[in-house]
Amino acid sequence: MSDLPKVLLLGDSIRMSYQPLVAQLLEGRATVVGPADNCQYSLYTLSSMGRWIGELGKPDIVHWNNGIHDAGHNPYRSPVQMPVEMYRDNIALILKQLRAFTPRVIWATSTPVHPDRPFVDTGWSWRNEEIDQYNTAARVLMETNEVPINDLHTLVWDNIEIYLAEDQLHLSETGKVACAQAVVDAISVHGLER
Repeated sequence: MSDLPKVLLLGDSIRMSYQPLVAQLLEGRATVVGPADNCQYSLYTLSSMGRWIGELGKPDIVHWNNGIHDAGHNPYRSPVQMPVEMYRDNIALILKQLRAFTPRVIWATSTPVHPDRPFVDTGWSWRNEEIDQYNTAARVLMETNEVPINDLHTLVWDNIEIYLAEDQLHLSETGKVACAQAVVDAISVHGLER
């Protein structure tokens, strides 16, 4: 049984891509865990929280994001896009659940898509102005509740040509390294040193 603090990473495929690097960077300082499955959209995260905590154990620190799945347009679901009000309400409920386990919760903003990525009606598609709306709604909620914010959106946007992969959505290898370091920095400042 490790006496190191347990860090729970929650989020979609962006989180899944940088999680192994975060675990490496925090080796010897924290135990890093995260769901084996993609946390997807906020309602899925909300409904899965009990199962994940049961599998992974109570966290000491949480670094969390939902947003890309909520803001995205998917023609194979209803609603095609999750309304921003529903998104805000769901993440408020998730935050309440997480704070029942630990006061050390860190929010990460949703990363952008490349401006050249085409918007199509026949598959998953995003508009950066809508990602911004969801990020703004989340930011207001988190600031109101005094939750530290790790601005991965700005990090990726400022380096978008090298931090996004060829699909113009997921992180490149360079982007994974940069985001992992930003996550470790946020956890160190707002979690491990608190």
